[in-house]
Amino acid sequence: MLRAALLLFCLLTIPLRANLGETVEQCVARYGRPVGYSEASAKLPFGTVAYSAGGYTLVVFLMKNKEVGARVSKADGSAFTEVERQNIMNADSQASSPWTAVANDDPGTLRWTRADKATVLYDKEKHVLIFTSDEMAGAMHSAQQPPASNAEPAQATASTPVPPSSTPGAPAPPATNSP
Repeated sequence: MLRAALLLFCLLTIPLRANLGETVEQCVARYGRPVGYSEASAKLPFGTVAYSAGGYTLVVFLMKNKEVGARVSKADGSAFTEVERQNIMNADSQASSPWTAVANDDPGTLRWTRADKATVLYDKEKHVLIFTSDEMAGAMHSAQQPPASNAEPAQATASTPVPPSSTPGAPAPPATNSP
């Protein structure tokens, strides 16, 4: 009982995620020193910065020094309760544009959107919340388009494999480089 009360207190008093649009500096001020990062590439047009705080792991997706998405999970890998999901989503809510649940064809995923075209997905099996902005979705779409030239596509090399994402539609996890 005491553990549940302490968890609820932490959820209500500590912001668990950075807000879409925050800068790297604002994220560092909120969460402290990152525990990992990755840089943007031709395949993945944004970099990542990972944080670990209060029993949660937060991976922030960045473009031009601005957060365009995030992935939130519990450090122990357990599922979020409805209250936890709502508290985390409300930390990135805008008063004029609240999150609205939308129908989803995938029974293993819950989905919400808001007026600025930001989206939240909750993967029930992987126990992860994924926040994406319209800017992130556009960059991912552009990165997946074939080159506009008539040249032959480049051959993939085995020297730099990219691990597949563990969640459909989610970016791959960041590398574990130390900052």
